[in-house]
Amino acid sequence: MRLDKETAQAIADCTRGTYFHAGTAEDLKKVYQHLNTRLVLERKDVEITFLFAATAAFLLLASSGLALLWFNRIA
Repeated sequence: MRLDKETAQAIADCTRGTYFHAGTAEDLKKVYQHLNTRLVLERKDVEITFLFAATAAFLLLASSGLALLWFNRIA
């Protein structure tokens, strides 16, 4: 099965990407070198407060359950 070049180019155009053809190992090396200049790392701040709130809620429920067991409050 051969690669449909036109379809691959159309997909790249629709996704705002770039189509590269690498017929040889040297061509592939050039493609990777070109990609290295286009890739950019982006730093984003992520809110993690919900993790602390969920952990606190879990610990509260676990301690309540253990207290009920400890003092024989469960019928």
